[in-house]
Amino acid sequence: MTPLPPPQLVCSPEELRAMLIELRTQPVIAVDTESNSMHAYRERVCLIQFSIPGKDYIVDPLALQDLASLQLLFADTGIEKVFHAAEYDIICLRRDFGCKVSGLFDTMMAARALGWEQVGLGAILREQFSVSVSKRFQRADWGKRPLSSAQLAYAQLDTHYLLQLRERQEVDLRRRGQ
Repeated sequence: MTPLPPPQLVCSPEELRAMLIELRTQPVIAVDTESNSMHAYRERVCLIQFSIPGKDYIVDPLALQDLASLQLLFADTGIEKVFHAAEYDIICLRRDFGCKVSGLFDTMMAARALGWEQVGLGAILREQFSVSVSKRFQRADWGKRPLSSAQLAYAQLDTHYLLQLRERQEVDLRRRGQ
């Protein structure tokens, strides 16, 4: 596997504004979250990952005071949001930041509709892109700082290939008339 360029970490209001300006110009963005549910009584979203062609962002909600500006992005019906297994992420984004997600494409639901045997993201990335994802950080304490470069790389993989996957799935879904 060819190493990916490092993701852009978003930890300041200025970095968040710059990222949102860029994301708002995109017709489709990939999204995922990481929470500390295994390590806290009251879980919270600890990372929000976004990918667009050629760039991956990792937003650190623990470093930012106000993420209300994400509400407009998630509500924008002109921007499709691509998630894998979206339900939990959407619940967490609404609970923690008041975000209502419009324009959703769920790659796990598409995989099910296409009759794929394996619908987990790791299995799909391996099969579709020959990318191996370590399960090592699946239950990590995402609320603990600093994050290691390995954790950031893991988080990046959760969205980096979703746009390409969506394109492949959409072609297959159209071909099957779904």
